[in-house]
Formats: sequence, structure tokens, C-alpha cells
Amino acid sequence: MLVHASSTLLRAIRLLCVSLLLLSLPAQADRLTEQRRQYDQARAALERGDMERFNSLSSGLTDYPLYPYLVMESLRKRLDRAPHGEIEQFLSRHGDLPAASSIKATWLKRLRAEGDWPRLRRHLDADSLTAELECPLVLQDWNEGKVEQARERARELWTVGHSQPDACTPLFERWRASGGLTEAVAWERIRLVLLHRQDALARYLLRYVPSQQALAERFVATAINPRLLSDVSKYQPGANQPPEQLTDIVTVALRRLGRDDASAALALWPHYQHLPFSDEQRLALTRDIGVRLARRHEPRALAFMAANDPELKDDTVTEWRGRLALRTGQWHNVLDLTRHMPEHLRQQSRWRYWELRSRQLANSAVGELTEDYASLAGERDFYGFLAAERSRRPYALNHQPVAVDARAAARVANTAGIIRAREFHARGDYLDARREWYHAERLFSREELIAQAALARQMDWYFPAIRGISKARHWDDLEIRFPLAYREPIVRQARLRQLNSTWVYAITRQESGFMTDARSHAGALGLMQLMPATAQETARRNNIPLANTSSAVLDPERNIALGTAYLSQLYSQFRGNRVLASAAYNAGPGRVRQWTRDLPAMPADIWIETIPFDETRSYVQSVLTYGVIYGEKLGIRQPVMEPHEKYIE
Repeated sequence: MLVHASSTLLRAIRLLCVSLLLLSLPAQADRLTEQRRQYDQARAALERGDMERFNSLSSGLTDYPLYPYLVMESLRKRLDRAPHGEIEQFLSRHGDLPAASSIKATWLKRLRAEGDWPRLRRHLDADSLTAELECPLVLQDWNEGKVEQARERARELWTVGHSQPDACTPLFERWRASGGLTEAVAWERIRLVLLHRQDALARYLLRYVPSQQALAERFVATAINPRLLSDVSKYQPGANQPPEQLTDIVTVALRRLGRDDASAALALWPHYQHLPFSDEQRLALTRDIGVRLARRHEPRALAFMAANDPELKDDTVTEWRGRLALRTGQWHNVLDLTRHMPEHLRQQSRWRYWELRSRQLANSAVGELTEDYASLAGERDFYGFLAAERSRRPYALNHQPVAVDARAAARVANTAGIIRAREFHARGDYLDARREWYHAERLFSREELIAQAALARQMDWYFPAIRGISKARHWDDLEIRFPLAYREPIVRQARLRQLNSTWVYAITRQESGFMTDARSHAGALGLMQLMPATAQETARRNNIPLANTSSAVLDPERNIALGTAYLSQLYSQFRGNRVLASAAYNAGPGRVRQWTRDLPAMPADIWIETIPFDETRSYVQSVLTYGVIYGEKLGIRQPVMEPHEKYIE
């Protein structure tokens, strides 16, 4: 009875609390609406310099989530004269704001200018450390008697491949005066500077190698014009050309030439391969010459890469050796390479798949290798899905809903940055919302990252949810990772353009992760990442109304309409082949036509694996993989590739 009575009482208390909460909700909503209005008014007053009005409004907003932004913007306007104590107090209270780092950076420069070394050291950290701040501090260390430590750090700061800020000049002058700048150090910097194509700086540095002036001048001249290496007689070891330094000259020149004309660099290589190149130099040359030729599918790169990385030390070189061998039909070479790769590469589904494929291609008598492929078919990726088809197994989606820890969820929900992000989101200020949301991630454990992703998904805030669950390395919740966002317009527009909705979903997921206001560095906009010119041309061709503004392209429904119309255009252009059309959507149809011009018929998996652009290769593989996943979610059977897509010809 006591237990029952206690339970009854507890339920009554809960009901009372819920009732009171429901009664207070309208009042809370009204209060929040008023705070938002006052916040906007306060910002406007600050912008026009009406500090009396600003102070009056902001004083009533101390419990509003975005109040710290008012404090910050007020401080920013007088940062050059605000008391240091006020700035320290701001950083202590509101240093978790994403933009607080810019406030701090400006203030630290002020401390440097004022010579407030104790305060500067107290507040300087790895995130705010720059050469502009570090150089004066190192000089101060020198002044305080930490001479050897300061000399060593000065050498490290000076020996870089670019110019350092003027704030470093006093330190470097002290270091040079102390004898720190030897000709060997100067030579090393000239080497680094030339690799970064800072040629004017390299010429300036010649003054620091007076005993090797002629050789250093040749170094600079040859780096700028690597074809000078054609006069082989002038680049042989001798009394005035020590082998080690000559090797530096040849290495830098060949690497620069390799980036511009890999064929010309390879033609020169036989004349210089006898020089005492280090392993590091050989690998660098192989990346800049061999890999570039491999991306152009030139067979002669194979021998060059094998000769200069015989122990498979460089993963990029190793993988492109494999790809080039695939492209040129050297199946036994591929098989041997996959069996001798470093273990971390051998265990990747990519090279497990190609080990099996090369066995088949090298010897048709081995059969279908059904059971061998079955061992790979449990992977939820491009190669696992291909293996599933070859072993006649179902695709392994391996969906596992995430389990959210209640305490972790509570900690996330009560984090100031998350509260601010949700308020920005509610106001429709998605850019600032994401900034706060992502900035808060640095504070969270894996369990909290999972809770944060789940919270974003509850808000139908798709991209932060996808991003967060990936940061938590929880790959199996397909509801969070692959939401059926914007289902009605995507399915409708796909049907209108006679496209499979699984493909449209896959493209949209890969392009933006369903971020409606996505803007790429290149200028692509919206869910399906359309360039403005492409959007305008597609709208004209398909009679889709479109104002000449970015906001019009960002509208989700219009963006989907334009994106599917453009995708349909590519689909027709490439004769109904999603492999080629997907590549064209990423890299442009011109490049895909170039990659397929005069191409003999080849299996599509080999063509995809040997796409020259890493981004496009990954893009096509992701789109085809996501198509399978969305097919399962939509109840549509979608193979990785349709029968007519399995050969490129």
C-alpha cells in the first residue's frame, strides 16, 4: 500500500508539473518572441552607434541565448582601447563563441604591440599561435637569457618555404648576428622556397651563400627553367658541384617539371638516376612524375614507379601502380601487387576486391570465386556491394539504430553552444547555427557526438546529423546517415524526368547532405549544388521559372527541379549510363568525354577505379553505393550498375 500510495502521489506530482508547464508555454513563447524582437533592435542600435539605446535593450536580454553576441559585438567595436580586464572577462565567460577566436587574435596582437609579455604568454595557446606572435616572444625569451632555446626556434621559424611576417625580422636579425645563419641552413631554405615556387624569395636568399654563389644561382635558374637539365654535361658531380647539392638541384627541377610536364621529366630521368637520391627524394619524384603519368594512363610510368619505390613505402604510388596495371590489362602485375601491399592496404575492401578480380582476369579457369567474394560481401561499401552481386548474396546494409545515452543527451542539450545553435536555427539563421553546432563538437565525447547527431535528426536538420554521426564513427544508423529528406519533390521530379529516384537521392546526398543553403568554394548552390550559370541555362531549356538571384536557386523545390532536369540532360547525353553521367555531374561532361574518347571497351569497375581525379572516383563510387542504399529504403531494387552500365565503350 505504501508503495502504491507513493506511486499515486508521484503520478499526481508529475501530472501537476505537466499541467503547469502547458499553462506556461504560451507565456514562454510570447517572452521568446519579445526577446527576439529586442535582440534585433539592439543589434540595429549598435550598428548605428546608439549606445544608450543599445545598453537599454541589451540589459533586458541577459537570459536570452544570443545575448553573448551583443556583448561580443559591442566589445569588437572598441577592442583597440577596451581595458584588458574586460577582454579577459569576456573570454572567460564567452570564449566558447565560435567568433571569440577572432576577438582573441586581435587582442593578442595588441598585447604584442604593447609588449605585455606575461599576459600574452598566459593567453597564447596552440589555436592562436602564429609566427607573428611567436617571433617576438622568442626574441623576448632571448632577452631573458634563454639563448640556446631561442636560437634553435629562430632557425626553425626561418627555415620555411615561404616569407615570414615583418614581426619576425628583429628575431631573425639577432639570430643572424649570433652566427645562426650558416650557408647550409640558407641552402636548405632555398631548396624549400623553390619547391614552393617562391622564386623571388629564392633570389633574395642567394646573398646568404657567398662561397657557393655560382652553384646557388644555378639552383635557382634550373628550378625556374627545368629544361636546362637537357644540357646533361653541366649537371655532373665535380669540384664545384658536390653530389649532394647537385642532387638537390636535380630533384627540385625534376619535381617542378614533373608537375608541369611529367613526360619531359621522365625523359630526363635516365641521365640523372645515378645521383645519390635519398629514399625521400625518390618517393617525391615518383609522386610528381610517376603518379602524374599514371593518372594519364601511360604504361611507361609502371617501371618508373616500381624502380623508385620497390618496397611499396608510399601508399599513393602503390595504389596508382595497381590502378595503372588494371588499366593496361596487366592482371598478373595487379595480383602480385595486391599480395605484397602493406597490410593496412591489403585489408581495405578496395584491394581485397581487386585481388579477387585480378585472379579471375589473369586466369579464367579459376571460375566465379563465389565463396571468396562472399567473404567481402558483408561490407557496406562500393566493393562490398559489387562482391555481393558476384557472390549472389544480398547487399549487407547492416543497419543498426544508434543507442543514445540519456545523460549524454542531457549534457548536449544543456551546452550553451547547442542552445545558441538551436536559437539561430529557429530564427532561420542556418549559417550561424551550423557554426555554433560544429564549434560545440570539440567539447563532446563519442557518446555526446552521437546524442548531438540524434538531436539534429529530430530537428530534421539533416547535414549536421549526417556530419555528427560520421564524426562519432557510428556508420550503421542508416536513418540518420541516409534520410529520405524532401521525398515528395525528389520522387515527383525524378518521375517527371524519367529518372530513378534512387539516383537522384544518391546525387543529392553526395552533393550537399541535404543542406539547403550549401555553397561550394566554386560557387555551386543548394541541395543539388548547381552552378548559377548551369542553373540559368537549365531553367531556360526546361521552361523552369527562375529569378536571376542566388536565393532563387537555393529554394529547395526549385533546386531539385533544376538539378533533376540537368541530371536528365546528362543522362541522355551519356546514353542512359549513370556511371558516366554521375562522373559528368561532378567533373563536367567535357572531361568525361575526354576520358572516354577512343576508349576500347572495358569493364566499368576498372574504368571507375582508374578515373584520374580522386574526387570524381570517390564521388562516382559513393553515388552508386548510395543508390543501392536508397533503393532498399524506397523499396526499389537498385543494383550497383545496371547491365548496360557494366561496360564502358
